[in-house]
This record gives sequence, C-alpha cells and structure tokens, in this order.
Amino acid sequence: MRRPLILLAILVATAALLAACSQTGTNPPPATKLNLTTFQKASVVVGQANFTSTSNTTNATTFDNPYGDPAVVNGVFYAPDYNNARVMGYDNGIPSTNGAAADFVLGQPNFTSANLVAAPNGMSGPQTVTEGNGRLFNVDYDYNRVLIWNTPPTTTHASADVVVGQPDFTTTIANCTAAGLYSPESIFTTDSKLIVADASNNRVLIFDSLPTSNGATADLVLGQSGFTTCAANDDNQDGSGDGAPTARTLDNPSDVWTDGTKLIVADYGNNRVLVWNSFPTSNFAPADVVIGQNGMTTDAAGTSATRFDAPYFLTSNGEQLFVTDWNNNRVLVFDTIPGSNGVAASTVLGQSDFTHATCNDDNQDGSDDGQPSARTLCSPAGLMATANALVVVDNDNNRMLAFEP
Repeated sequence: MRRPLILLAILVATAALLAACSQTGTNPPPATKLNLTTFQKASVVVGQANFTSTSNTTNATTFDNPYGDPAVVNGVFYAPDYNNARVMGYDNGIPSTNGAAADFVLGQPNFTSANLVAAPNGMSGPQTVTEGNGRLFNVDYDYNRVLIWNTPPTTTHASADVVVGQPDFTTTIANCTAAGLYSPESIFTTDSKLIVADASNNRVLIFDSLPTSNGATADLVLGQSGFTTCAANDDNQDGSGDGAPTARTLDNPSDVWTDGTKLIVADYGNNRVLVWNSFPTSNFAPADVVIGQNGMTTDAAGTSATRFDAPYFLTSNGEQLFVTDWNNNRVLVFDTIPGSNGVAASTVLGQSDFTHATCNDDNQDGSDDGQPSARTLCSPAGLMATANALVVVDNDNNRMLAFEP
C-alpha cells in the first residue's frame, strides 16, 4: 500500500529538481566543481582580438576598464564596460572565439559613443549585472543607483523600468539613508531579495523583496546598526572609525553572494572576506567566519595562500569560493566554502604560486612583461562561475577571460 506514496514522493521531488534546473537566472549557479589548475591559461578572451592586446577603443569588440560581475541571463551574456558607460550584450552567451563582437549595447545609442547620461537608458560607471525573478539588475556606480529592467533587454539603448538608490532616473546624489546609496560596487539577487554592497557607505543593504518602484527602502543593514550611520569600522557607532574592524563592521564592502543560507561579503578595505553561516535577520549582525585574516580584529594585507591585498569581487558555485585579489593580480580558489577563520586557498589564477603578485608577469620574474598573456592578470575586478567555466574580468587589461577545466 505504501508504494504509490513512495512513487508520488519521487515524482514530486523530480518535478522540483527539474523546476530548479530550468531557472533562467544566474543566482546561484549549479553546484558543479570547476577543476581549475594553478596558472592555467584561459580558453577565450572577450574584449580583445587576442591574449596579448589591451586596446580600449570604443567599438563593438573592446572594453575600457571593465569592473563587476557579468551574467548570463536567458542565454544572453551581459558584460559591464565601466569607462565606456555601457553594458555589452552577446546573444549567444559567453563567446567561444576571441574578439567576438557584441550584438547590442545598454547605456549608449551605439557602439562608438560613451556618453554619461542620468536617464533610464543612460549610465555612468556600470558594474555588476545579475538576474532576479526574471528581471535584469545593474549597478550604476557613479550615479549611486541600481537599474532594473522588468524584462531582460536584448536591444540597444533599452530603458530601465525601476531605479534603486534614487527617487527618479535623473537624480544622482549620494545618501546615507534606507533609500540611498553611495558608490555601490556590486549586487546579488535571489528570486525574493536584493543585496547591495554599498561600498562608500561601508554597509550591505538587504531588500526583503525585489523593488518594483523607484526609491525603495532597504529592510536590513549590515556593517552599521541603522540606516543613517555610515563610517567604516565604527563598532561603537559614534560616527567615526575605530581603527580596527570587528565581526560586525565593514570598510568598503565590494561584492556579495548568497545561496539563501550562507551570506558572503568581500570586505575590500579590511583585506578580508566575511561569511555568515545563516542569512542575517537583524541589523549589525556579526559574521561567523573570516577569510584572509586569522581573526575578526585585524586587516593586514599580504601575499600568501591565506592573505588578500584588496579582495574586490567574489562568486561561488555553491561548492567552491572564488575571490579576485586586486593588488596581488590574481584570483584565489577555495575548493570548499571556508567554515573556519584563515583557511588557505587551494588554487591560484594569474600567478604560478601564492607568493608572486606582479601584474602581467608570465615568466614570473617579478616584473611586468609589458603585455598580458593567456594566463596573467592585472587588477582583476569581477567574476562569474558557470557549470563549465570561470569568467574573470581583467580590469587593467581591458578584457574578460574564460577559464575552462
């Protein structure tokens, strides 16, 4: 008599799994381990014709100092291009050949303009792109806002529908309030939450529902006890920094990631990454784990398997953690999400070991070679993990690299 119930349970579980696999967004990506190797070569370069060029000409095939995490949404690859004030769109996903041309552009009327315009179809310093509940989100750093398209756009110069951080599309003022932002570096979305790394306000804002109207107010703040204090490392909340971090303070947080349970924050100015083992439910909640430091009250930079020098962006595939180590010109790979303080990375990209740190140093002699290669990095500033590749935004080389196992 129990067999039909067992069969029904199997069918329900299978349906739920298929539904989860059919989601078109990128958050979080499949929990599939990427078996990358230290100092391996990238397979494809986007934004340059080859692995040794660094052109920043404004056209359909090049970038100019890209920052932030790209995204694949509905099969389209969205790549932020900071200095050109635009997001490039590639209809067929991550390009499989070097130097591929974009199919459309957001923020500009064409591929040769780089105008700064505070408007629903304009940008100034676009960074991370992501998807949440079928909508497209983009950080607009210089205009202190997040842009939202209710339907992910696939045509040039498409206008956003909603703005977060400002009351309208023409205001660009920085504010330390529940509705304001000040130089937001990155975002992450689930189907029900928007999480913003509000860098210059030294806090992370959490919106318990995805905003549907302009000027939405956040529900929760980390790094501060309330929405009107914004100093770095201000544990006593007197409006000035205390000189050292704690488990609940932040200094220029620059990226965020969650699987719905764990929350991970890149705490750039404190040279560390913080992990909340359970998603925070109160303001100023302390983190549980710190990476890059041995404890919660130090912020020293370093070059080793257990240290960062300005960890800028991060991502995870649910199993591994990937962190761009800006000043060390490398990406550190942790094969499991760390559960204790000071855990060492297992793999490094951009360098041959954990002690080298020079930009574009293919021969590893400690000097810049004057040009990049397929395995070097210079100020990496963005990441995207898929089931088949890790995409690294290589800022100073004006390109994005796809590393495949």
